[in-house]
Amino acid sequence: MPRTDPRSRRSTLRLVGATAGVALAAGCTEGTGDGEGEPDQNESDETVTDEADTDDPDPPEDDEDEWADVSTLEFEADADGWIGLEPEAIEDVENPDIVLYEGREYEFRVTNGDGDVHNFALWDGSEPVAASVFLESEGESTTIDVEVTAEVQQYLCETHPEVMAGAVELRAE
Repeated sequence: MPRTDPRSRRSTLRLVGATAGVALAAGCTEGTGDGEGEPDQNESDETVTDEADTDDPDPPEDDEDEWADVSTLEFEADADGWIGLEPEAIEDVENPDIVLYEGREYEFRVTNGDGDVHNFALWDGSEPVAASVFLESEGESTTIDVEVTAEVQQYLCETHPEVMAGAVELRAE
């Protein structure tokens, strides 16, 4: 059965991590500081910020140009998930969320990366809207040309839909 939950595992983990970070920042944990319930005297007041998550598949809300000129999307199929290759917004991201414009034609290039049987299909949530041929050999590739309709909600591998699926955000032209 295809995954219909629009939240990815990565998004869920990000939410859990953010919640834990807030709890730590608020001092809601025991044993912080020197082990005596007091903060360390050697701690500085410097704020440390993490680098931006470069593995973020969600496009910024105000950066529509990143997807506006995209007409080709490329993925490598692996039983652990789809690996984004092109465009740059999805490069090296597992099961990336993608943005498509309704009414546009897209070329999806898919390569079998592990020798298991895979195909690429766009789904409306309950059935395929368009699908590629099944790739049975490692290194085998296929291309599928699709005009995107309002029904498209996700993409997946029909032989591994629980682990090889990603959300599609549709935008109007």
